[in-house]
Amino acid sequence: MLRLARVLAISSLSALCACSMLSGGDPGSEGARSDRSLERSGPVEVESDVDVRVSDLQRLEVSVQPINDFVFKIEGEGAFFLINTSEGSVLVDTGTSYAQNEEQMRAVEQYATGPIRKVIVTHFHGDHSGGLPRFKDRIDAGEIEFVGHHRYGYMAYIQQVLTPYFKRRYYPLYPTRVDLSPSPPEIFWDMRPSRPVYPGANYRFELGGVEFVVIAPENGGEGEDGLLVWLPKSRILFTGDLFGPLYPMFPNLYTIRGEKYRDPLDYIDALDLVLDLEPAVIAHSHFRVIQGEDYIRASVTRMRDAVQYMWDELVEGLNDGKTVWELMRDIQIPEQYAVSQGHGKVSWSVRATHDIVAGWYYYDTIANMYHVPVEAVHGDLVDLIEGGADALARRAREHLLSGRPLEALRLLDVAKGRETESVLRARIEVVEQLLEEARDTLDNYSEVGLLEADLRETREKLERR
Repeated sequence: MLRLARVLAISSLSALCACSMLSGGDPGSEGARSDRSLERSGPVEVESDVDVRVSDLQRLEVSVQPINDFVFKIEGEGAFFLINTSEGSVLVDTGTSYAQNEEQMRAVEQYATGPIRKVIVTHFHGDHSGGLPRFKDRIDAGEIEFVGHHRYGYMAYIQQVLTPYFKRRYYPLYPTRVDLSPSPPEIFWDMRPSRPVYPGANYRFELGGVEFVVIAPENGGEGEDGLLVWLPKSRILFTGDLFGPLYPMFPNLYTIRGEKYRDPLDYIDALDLVLDLEPAVIAHSHFRVIQGEDYIRASVTRMRDAVQYMWDELVEGLNDGKTVWELMRDIQIPEQYAVSQGHGKVSWSVRATHDIVAGWYYYDTIANMYHVPVEAVHGDLVDLIEGGADALARRAREHLLSGRPLEALRLLDVAKGRETESVLRARIEVVEQLLEEARDTLDNYSEVGLLEADLRETREKLERR
């Protein structure tokens, strides 16, 4: 039974017939735009998948998209927002540190109606904080207030000190964006908010007649330092990466590239907070801005309900004695809660959630209490098997032909480091099938990316023989 305050899976709520821009008016009299009347037009459809993936961000060109007459989205690979008031302007995020940021900042200079007074960074990820160094001198001089979650420094520190390690993890997934050569520390990860915001203690301020509320939920979607920025009279909510890069999507409670787990119960609370605000616009950082109160309510509810369903099924399964591996296989989000798994994946979130509540020891073998991994004896197995690695390749092909590619992959892993030509060819067949299935089903960016990287590596090994 779902523990839900609202159950709106396929909502029959009415759609908001909004034009592509909210009407504006004088930024100094924002209250004139608080009309909440709805024009009803039938049931709300919430899509179960979207037609973009993270790789599409690299193709986004710089453009300026007005949300109303004083709020603008500065589009790009790392998009951010400009809010003009009669007493100066506010930035929500700063974009990447890449060359494209130069063009974005020129757009800010063109569209800003006054000096930048505050820079609010929704979280530490480099596509949101990368432009911070442009404002460092003015932040240090007290001319600009840098607003961030009180955990910004903590999350940025982890990323900074582990940069070489994380680069090696990121490279297979983002080969055109990751340089493995040594690099100096990132300035934006050394900076600290001059105005930190804490959970339960919203930062409210007014600038030029526009009221701002900066909110620090316990879980910001893609890390512990996520912020929301709320314009209550316009009912525009800036969400950073609360919803991830896609919308709507199952959250990335564990990201394969490597980062701390994200708590599903905190995430549910964060989405309930969004629902309580009743935004008319979600200024989503990546790809589209989300408009229409009823669509927002239905889609946010569906994302929340999907995570709640996963949690409830996990609790029931663990209490019934199921293993993590069984739950990864068995927990499937039903159609009425289905959203894109093109970035976050349910099975990975199942395992991550187990590890959040119970840790890494699965009570499967006492050997896992010690430092010797199972791979340490794979060579012994190859030596003991009659026919050696080639016998493993033959059995792996039998699994593959019987529709068990994952079992085939496990067998071939035993031969790592002792690959024969038949092992490499069998691995190519297995990974090609897994890759085709991955693309044809969820098309999860990280799953596809790692399968492609493994396939490249195996083909290169075969060519070198």
